[in-house]
Amino acid sequence: MSTQKQNTILGPDSLMWKYFGDYRVLYLLPSTTTVQVSYPGIGAGVEQHSAYKVDPWGRLERSLKLLWPVLYNTPEGVKDYGRQLREMHRNIKGVDFDGKQYHALNPELYTWVHITTYYGMLALAEFNGDKLSDEQKEQLYDEWLQFGRQMGIRDKDMPADVAAYWQYLDDTINQKLKVNPATEYVMHKTYYTQREKPPGSTISDRTWAVLQTIQGNIIWKLKIGFFPEAYRKKFGLKWTLADRIKFKLISLMMRGLWPLLPERARWVGPAWEAIQDARQHPKKYRQEEWDALPSAG
Repeated sequence: MSTQKQNTILGPDSLMWKYFGDYRVLYLLPSTTTVQVSYPGIGAGVEQHSAYKVDPWGRLERSLKLLWPVLYNTPEGVKDYGRQLREMHRNIKGVDFDGKQYHALNPELYTWVHITTYYGMLALAEFNGDKLSDEQKEQLYDEWLQFGRQMGIRDKDMPADVAAYWQYLDDTINQKLKVNPATEYVMHKTYYTQREKPPGSTISDRTWAVLQTIQGNIIWKLKIGFFPEAYRKKFGLKWTLADRIKFKLISLMMRGLWPLLPERARWVGPAWEAIQDARQHPKKYRQEEWDALPSAG
């Protein structure tokens, strides 16, 4: 049985808190976000409403400031940011690449973005060297459901259990995902190996080019490795034994490096701020019953 109480705010003791703000999640995001935008309505929304091409660093910063506080926050803050997240998507609508109307708060689209979080957290746990038990996987799934509620997703729009989840994931990949302008843009290795420096960076151009080449190649290898098998098969992405070995070696390198880093360097900004605050003021983060927000549907 899961240790997560149904319909309670996720707090510092949850597995979602453990993994979603771990800085290594940024190595996972290129994979999960590509799976997300492969859904025609989401890809069109990103292509038509996002600055991911002209301002990738700004887009990442805005995502960190808005999405992460829906999890790493006090109960009051969770509800406030959950509302903000939905309001941000309210005017994202238009016509997708197939000529169909889309709206970002359409339950099917909004839920698909959330769908990638569960398999992503499992993949990240394995990458980090954590062997989750069946009970922990069930706990993580219960927490995933609650995280969806905190984003304004209705229970009826999320798979009821783990078995239904994997069926939903595979069916959607095989039946609905497509190549589109958004996926084509981010499925080139140069998107990661030739990215411009972040605004205000003091690193020299030459040093940045070297670092970006190394980092970009690592991100690219991890991106392909983190894709669900059904996604790689659907889009004809090769994943050889040599690729799996390289992926494993990167994982082992990260596992060895991580304990040597200062704790602050292991967490994305919003997560670290909440973790520090929860340590100083644990009563603020005490679990409480969840009063559902107006849904995304």
